[in-house]
Amino acid sequence: MRQLEERIRSWLRRHPLMDGLAWGLAVVACVALLVWFYGFSGFGAPPEFVYEQF
Repeated sequence: MRQLEERIRSWLRRHPLMDGLAWGLAVVACVALLVWFYGFSGFGAPPEFVYEQF
């Protein structure tokens, strides 16, 4: 496993643009997850009462 990790690290050192793109993609994914969670998941909405569902 360490051998694979070292090969990936050495490849990324030789290709700094790909390293930057990978970090950028990770940042975009984390921000998208936060936007979905706070914007579309209903987090923080007041709970519905049982009798309102009928």
